[in-house]
Amino acid sequence: MVSCNGNKHQKKAPVKSYKAWKTGFVYEDVKAEGDSSIFYAVYLPKSYDIKSANRILFIFDAHARGSLPIKKYKTLSEKYNIIIAASNNSKNGQSATERNHVITAFMSDVEKQFNIDNTKIYTAGFSGGARVATLIALFNSNVAGVIGCAAGFPQVQNPVNKGFTWVGVVGNKDFNFLELKNLNRQLTANGWKSHLLVFDGKHEWPPEDVMDEAFQIVINGKSKDLTYDYKDNSSGRTMENIEIQQQKVLARAMEEKDLKWWNNEITQLENDTNTTVAKNKSLMNHRLLNYLSMIAYIYTDRAFKLNRIDLASKYLSIYERVDPENPDMFFFKAVKFALLKEDKQAIAALKTAIDKGFDDFPKLNSEHAFDRLRSKSDFPTSK
Repeated sequence: MVSCNGNKHQKKAPVKSYKAWKTGFVYEDVKAEGDSSIFYAVYLPKSYDIKSANRILFIFDAHARGSLPIKKYKTLSEKYNIIIAASNNSKNGQSATERNHVITAFMSDVEKQFNIDNTKIYTAGFSGGARVATLIALFNSNVAGVIGCAAGFPQVQNPVNKGFTWVGVVGNKDFNFLELKNLNRQLTANGWKSHLLVFDGKHEWPPEDVMDEAFQIVINGKSKDLTYDYKDNSSGRTMENIEIQQQKVLARAMEEKDLKWWNNEITQLENDTNTTVAKNKSLMNHRLLNYLSMIAYIYTDRAFKLNRIDLASKYLSIYERVDPENPDMFFFKAVKFALLKEDKQAIAALKTAIDKGFDDFPKLNSEHAFDRLRSKSDFPTSK
């Protein structure tokens, strides 16, 4: 599936010359040679030497935002003398064929462009990108470590590599928190080199200092004196079971309950996140609210694809109630207004989405609901 998957004991390839790239600089949109559809971001530490093989971290974001983690962690590239390269194509929702093409073309081109050590390959990813990063490691014996942020393993059979170090990193308010806790337990019980780092946050790329500890583990093998290392215990298992059941209740209620019920339910969850509630319960309810935001996105998107504006409007109302600042929610509002031919509201909602951070311009450009609006002078320009 990937180019850097040769046997570690293979014969050395002939000496190759490499282009001299600027070091200490973020390249945001490198185009792959021979495949104009593949782009990636890359950062070469100042220690990068074209005459020597260099360790590398391949990064996968859930929304094809390669430059985001590159800019966020370039200081760590310098600290650990490691190239970091991140795909601008890999994202959630791709077919297996499309995903594998992106992975292969991206990693192959990096291998051609830069002098890398194929015994010191690491992968990292966020959300769906974490599953991609782990997928690569499971079928590539040269991957030495994986940093999986906010999501765990993909569902695969017969992996060939079980020797890599896995570090899960997740916020304590992330709706995937329980998934990573349980995965870490399973890996530890089965003899894997596994760690879980937990920070105060939601479903997001972790802060630099947390990622620094993840680098220390996967690159240097550090296992002690870690600030964010999660210490598992059995005392919270009952609360975990309650949270799992609550997630199921909320998922079923998306179709079954009306907006009045939802308003009351969300209000109760919000009230139970305040400081007067026990910390474990408060964090659980934060995670449930974030989980609800995620499933509201899924249900709204599905309803639009089925041309059910009535259902989309209901789910979008829930989405807006639970996550009123989310840029994806405003994008969906723009779609709804466009379909209802309420042009001013559609353009206003789309501008708000972009102002709040919506940056999936391929999605914007391919959304047929906006076709009628693109010729208008006030329609937001996109990349």
